[in-house]
Amino acid sequence: MKVEGETAYCVDINTSFKNGYKTRSDASTRMSSDQIADVALSLEYVKQYTASHTNLNYKQGYLLEQCVVWQRLSEQLGWQCDNVRASYNEISQAVQNEVYAGAKAFVKANKGRYECGGYIYTGEGQDIGQFWAKLNVGNAKVKKTSSNPTVTDGNANYSFEGATFGVYSDKGCNSQLATLTADGNGDTKEVEVKAGTVYIKELSAPKGYKLDSTVHALNVEVGKTATLTVADTPKVTETLIDLFKIDMETGKSTPQGNASLEGAEFTWSYYDGYYNADNLPAKATRTWTTKTVAEKDSDGTIHYVSRLADSYKVSGDSFYTQDGKNVLPLGTLTVTETKAPNGYLLDGAYMQTDGSSEQIKGTYLTQISEDGELAVLSGSNQYSVSDKVIRGGVKIQKRDLETKDTKAQGSATLQYTEFNIISLNDSPVLVEGKLYSKNETVKKIQTGIDGIASTSADLLPYGNYRLEESKAPEGYLTDGAKTIDFSITEDGKIVNLTDKSHSVYNQIKRGDIEGVKIGAGTHKRLAGVPFRITSKTTGESHIVVTDNNGQFSTASSWASHKVNTNAGKSSEDGVWFGTSEPDDSKGALLYDTYVIEELKCDSNAGFKLIPAFEVVVSRNKVTVPFTP
Repeated sequence: MKVEGETAYCVDINTSFKNGYKTRSDASTRMSSDQIADVALSLEYVKQYTASHTNLNYKQGYLLEQCVVWQRLSEQLGWQCDNVRASYNEISQAVQNEVYAGAKAFVKANKGRYECGGYIYTGEGQDIGQFWAKLNVGNAKVKKTSSNPTVTDGNANYSFEGATFGVYSDKGCNSQLATLTADGNGDTKEVEVKAGTVYIKELSAPKGYKLDSTVHALNVEVGKTATLTVADTPKVTETLIDLFKIDMETGKSTPQGNASLEGAEFTWSYYDGYYNADNLPAKATRTWTTKTVAEKDSDGTIHYVSRLADSYKVSGDSFYTQDGKNVLPLGTLTVTETKAPNGYLLDGAYMQTDGSSEQIKGTYLTQISEDGELAVLSGSNQYSVSDKVIRGGVKIQKRDLETKDTKAQGSATLQYTEFNIISLNDSPVLVEGKLYSKNETVKKIQTGIDGIASTSADLLPYGNYRLEESKAPEGYLTDGAKTIDFSITEDGKIVNLTDKSHSVYNQIKRGDIEGVKIGAGTHKRLAGVPFRITSKTTGESHIVVTDNNGQFSTASSWASHKVNTNAGKSSEDGVWFGTSEPDDSKGALLYDTYVIEELKCDSNAGFKLIPAFEVVVSRNKVTVPFTP
């Protein structure tokens, strides 16, 4: 039976059918929505059944449809003909049993999945009904991805598994339809929902990711699967470690001497897992080498800083970034100073944070772990890194300027020469607990009996210095004592300045003696009288002879030292003490005490010889007079 071109069914089993005009009204005016759905879904099942069972003809199909309509209405309206059936001659009992049972099960399983409706036609005779059930569901699922796969791919600290999502019918997320859970690939199973718009919100974030609080709208079409792809933000830390290089001895960011705190190098290693110092993998996930760079504070203070940023990078992998900033993923980070700055030692370097007495030597290890919605570094994010400055010493040799020897002449000595060690460095130096600025004397040293003055091997910080004689040794002038510049560049090494090219030379004091020989009781000047002059220190002895006026002198102005040197035959023979070449610009006698002896000769025959006496030569270029 058809009404307006669509199949219709008798809906009043107790009234006979009559042709005639009938009025159409919506089934909802006579039936509840459950009753309408019960009938419509039963019919839908029979239609699907007959469509799949081609051995049933149209008439048989219609009979089955009419029977299920009566059965459902009878049950709803109390007609007491719930088991109304077609003749078994028309349709077998087995088929009918299968259809009627299947219809009941289909209704139960599919309520809510179909949009159901109908019309009731009333007038003379039996009422007529039309019912339909249109599938009104689709499937929804979620695909979770990472917003920053560079950070998360291959990193076991990040996982999609276990993320949960709520599926809601309303944007306010008050009416939840289902809960979806992601697997390790970020995929959830499908959930069937009514076609239209559903709303999905993340309920719990997976390992390593921030919770996405956004409510996402998803349009679901009938009979299709709609997938919501959401990218979660991985937890990373933007708080990176700052390393401040300082001098270990001063605790300041000012280098000593000619050293520098700039250019220290650090190797950073990131591992995509949680490790300690004992189980670190042999190969890091990423590594970087950075250097310290000078940076000036607003108050003008210069710090030497290194951090994981391009302006400090020397080499290594690309940095991890997120939202335009350098970051570190969850995992383990180590940092080791691998190159000390110029003038400093790598050995003994340590890291330390403000307020802590702990000195971290070698490799520093920290972990980046989850803390709520954040990723945080264990420990501090600022450390000072202390390096010990290279220290050395200096050794200087005092030599006689004339002989170039390390042995003094006469009764002079090379002992007790004093030297000032002067800093030539723009930066201060710490010497024996005190800081010294440029051009200040940092240490005074004194020669020993061997003419050598030396510091310890760890006295002077890396840098440039000057040795300047401040006090000549006894019997010597400062003439010839030059300043010597030297540099400390190696730790524990004494700069050796004892060879002839680097030694400090001093001119020994030289003087002369002169006199007049007069005969006792006669006041007559005696010519040709010899006198022996003998050094009390060395025993060196030379003879001078009086001239026709009874006078004698060792000065070069009297007789050149270079003429018949030390011949001792006449007053015109020169005199020179010591092993150096005679020099008329100097006195003949070395700094010393001398014994003067009158020797017998024809000129003093009959006279009593004067007793030997001593003369001291202690002043340079001074002639000591006497009258024997």
